[in-house]
Amino acid sequence: MIKIKNTMNKKDIILFVIGILTSAFLTAVDLFTKQIIIDKVLFNSEIVVIKDFFSITHIRNTGAAWGIFSTQTDILSIVTIICSAMVVYFMYAATVNKPVLFCLSSILAGACGNLIERLKLHYVTDFLAFNIFGYDFPIFNIADIAIVVGVGFLLLDIAIEEYKTWKLSKSA
Repeated sequence: MIKIKNTMNKKDIILFVIGILTSAFLTAVDLFTKQIIIDKVLFNSEIVVIKDFFSITHIRNTGAAWGIFSTQTDILSIVTIICSAMVVYFMYAATVNKPVLFCLSSILAGACGNLIERLKLHYVTDFLAFNIFGYDFPIFNIADIAIVVGVGFLLLDIAIEEYKTWKLSKSA
């Protein structure tokens, strides 16, 4: 759970720096994989890795998830900058445990990876294509994974903390 406080002690500063460095590392991994795809895989081509399940497919996404808001690149960039600033604020101003710090770092990395490409290229390179039980899942990238994993584990942490609070209130 995130608890806002006014000052940071040495441990908090170290955790904040670790969080920022983790985010920078994950952003670099995302951008590196996207550059490999741009350099090595022809646009709109597919490399089948596991037949009828997984392929590398080079596409350009001008929108957000599932291509929504595809004509709103500027608005997506502004929203991403605002959300990223909020995540950095929570990393700075919150007393966080290590799992929450990882969640926030992961969310920030995903947002930054896609933002950098969106600002530089006016689109985001997506390349991970899955067909799950006959459903062609929307193509995504490492940044998308970072965001989903970060949000998923953050929601799990919040649910666990809420459950603990609820259980304590029932026992009192």
